Amino acid sequence: MSAEIVLAVRVFATANYAYLPFDVPPGVTRLDVRLSTDRDASVGVGLFDGRGHGYSSPGFRGLSGSERGEFFVALDSATPGFTPGPMEPGTWTVIVPVFFAPLPTEVTVRVRLTSGAPVPPLLPGPLQGVIRQGPGWYRGDLHCHTEASSDAWSSGTALTPGGWADVARDLGLDFLAMTDHNVISQNWSLARDAGDDVLLLAGEEMTNYFHGHATVSGLEPGQWLDFRQSPFGLALPTGGARITDFLAAARDFGAFVSAAHPFRLGLGWQFLVESVFDPAARPDGFEVWNGPWEANEEIALAAWDHQLRAGWQVVANGGSDLHGVTNGTGHRAGLPTTVVFADSLARGPLVTALRAGRSFITRAPDGVEVYLTATGPGGQSTYTGGRLYGGAEDAVTASALVRRGGGMRLRLLTAGGEASTTELDSDEQTVTLDTTMGTGFVRAEVRGRGHLAMEALTNPIRLVVGDRPADHRSEIAPPPPR
Repeated sequence: MSAEIVLAVRVFATANYAYLPFDVPPGVTRLDVRLSTDRDASVGVGLFDGRGHGYSSPGFRGLSGSERGEFFVALDSATPGFTPGPMEPGTWTVIVPVFFAPLPTEVTVRVRLTSGAPVPPLLPGPLQGVIRQGPGWYRGDLHCHTEASSDAWSSGTALTPGGWADVARDLGLDFLAMTDHNVISQNWSLARDAGDDVLLLAGEEMTNYFHGHATVSGLEPGQWLDFRQSPFGLALPTGGARITDFLAAARDFGAFVSAAHPFRLGLGWQFLVESVFDPAARPDGFEVWNGPWEANEEIALAAWDHQLRAGWQVVANGGSDLHGVTNGTGHRAGLPTTVVFADSLARGPLVTALRAGRSFITRAPDGVEVYLTATGPGGQSTYTGGRLYGGAEDAVTASALVRRGGGMRLRLLTAGGEASTTELDSDEQTVTLDTTMGTGFVRAEVRGRGHLAMEALTNPIRLVVGDRPADHRSEIAPPPPR
């Protein structure tokens, strides 16, 4: 038994949302939604259930960009990007993000309600446990799209989570983050999809269609983060909030948040101004490397370096941003790879290590490796992401072990800029730098020939001028894997 409801709204301009409420009676087991417009316009379509459509509502059931104008949600299944589950009666809401409507445009939404024999609702599956015991350098891709992203789906070659796990095995990757645009259906069955040797992190790419994106890694299946923020100084949209609200919610979930492709044209991170005045508006990470290294990455790297010199606690990371296996942009899985030292291959230890900056980024899973260590006052020692403490003139010795870097250039940088450049003549070579605590930090880059030939870069070791905290302990650098 079925019935159809027809909803309509007139939209115009850009950067706004329309909401179309409708009633769902008891006994409904499936909804089919189809959107059409009376002239050319770019709009999306999504759904909230009876729990409401306010900011961070648990009633969010999915969203599509302009690539897909129809979807369904049922008790036990749904279109990719939309979540199945209970179909409780109440006032549900269709959301229509308006990307660009140059002329007033009539949007018509047809909702077919189907009633039938109830079946058990499909609920999110469990988290994966520990995939590998013990500390180690683990390799992963922190920006992965599946068919749940409508733009990836439209490529025709998007991977499923299980397909991503197979790719990880082929490439020698240990973990992947499922970061689809604003949706979480890809996280529903990760323990099943991953097998027993790959960690699939539940994730999301918070895709604020008008002000920037952020990758979120390390959610629990079923957790969702809203995308309706405005930068400080701009009016909030209906159901909207500030970026600090989004970041606070992500941290409450225990996830790692990174500003994605922060300087890519049309997709840039527009929340930097408030980050200058409010540390709570700063993400955990900055995606300085997104897909192939290009001019955008050079700009992002320079901006992140400026943040380091200003004392921000923001770490660098990278991800492939692969939407479809077949593409003409040079994107591929594991390009780049973020290599993280964590206590074990599991969600909690990995997120902790990412936040601490215990990582470097390399062009590919088998790319250049850079292991950065340092010793300082009073016999202190640490490694990438760590800290040393002392007086401004106290001596520090930093050391970078580079593998697979023969014929390339190693740059060691501090807050004062480039401190040394070394032409590497071996595929395993260690370079040292003598500096002082007053130089603020030490980080490393390995570049090939040419300005845009980045091969690897590390997070910094921070050199803190001040008294050593009572609970601070020297750290033995983890041995590089063989």
